[in-house]
Amino acid sequence: MTASAFARSRFTRLLVLGLTLCLGSLSAWAQSSVIVVDAFNRKVHVAGNANAKRPVGGLAKIATCMVALDWAEASRVGVNVLAPVPDYATAIAGAPSPLGLQPGDTMTLRDLIYATMMGSDNVAAITLGDFVGRDHLARLGKGGHPMDEFVRQMNQLAKREGCKGTRFTNSHGLENSRPVPYSTAADIARLSVYAASRPAMRFYTNQGTRDVTLYRAGQSIKVGVQNTNQLLGTDGIDGIKTANTAMSGGCCVVSAERASTVLKQADNSSQIYRHRMIVVVLGSANPFYEARGLLQQGWAAYDRWLAAGRPITNKKQMLADF
Repeated sequence: MTASAFARSRFTRLLVLGLTLCLGSLSAWAQSSVIVVDAFNRKVHVAGNANAKRPVGGLAKIATCMVALDWAEASRVGVNVLAPVPDYATAIAGAPSPLGLQPGDTMTLRDLIYATMMGSDNVAAITLGDFVGRDHLARLGKGGHPMDEFVRQMNQLAKREGCKGTRFTNSHGLENSRPVPYSTAADIARLSVYAASRPAMRFYTNQGTRDVTLYRAGQSIKVGVQNTNQLLGTDGIDGIKTANTAMSGGCCVVSAERASTVLKQADNSSQIYRHRMIVVVLGSANPFYEARGLLQQGWAAYDRWLAAGRPITNKKQMLADF
């Protein structure tokens, strides 16, 4: 079977499942929160219940990994440094680590980000938070728990990106901490636009599988990470994150880019316009089905908007003021 035939077959299965789940229970769609925004103009093209505060599960890991990447860049330490899995990680992770991470294991920040974004490994996310939070406290000359400091950085990032209805309380996104974390589709879109603007983050999310290395008792162990994004590679989708908990329901953020448009100017120079769409789906019975449909709907609305000359008739059409 060719790659294109496989993609069509997979979408057919998603379509059938989506019709069964969504058409059989229209309330599931009504209760979900969705938003579609183009990443370069930040124009909202589709939205529904987008400012409702709700649990978002592992989508919080987008903020986790962006804080870690920003720290690695600002500190000039980079992502090749080894971070140890803290003793408390497995106790608060909520489930065993898919990678089999145990306290005392070490892994590079790069591989921890792969494990967190692709495989949604909670122990990996906790390890990132512990390491970066500990370094923050040391540089500030302060005491306290490293995870508290890291969560503070997550919330600072959310505030900086204009989030209006978000409260992170841990680095993994599970609802097993108090108070319970929450966000909105619009806020997750704001964080995702920022994440998609970073080539490094796109590289972490656009691979179907990845081999990473953990170190245990002086031995290196290769482990495979499988991307949980079932839409990866379909319709130009190259990220970003999926989530599913009992409280959040099915959630996903997809990012897709189309070929750039090159327009000749009057002075014979060329203007290049890039096109990238971000789709956020929260609380869905079938998030992949909804996300793909919304992506197609979003591109259609975007094309009409471009053809009309990019009019902005109300500032509420822009993500910053949404």
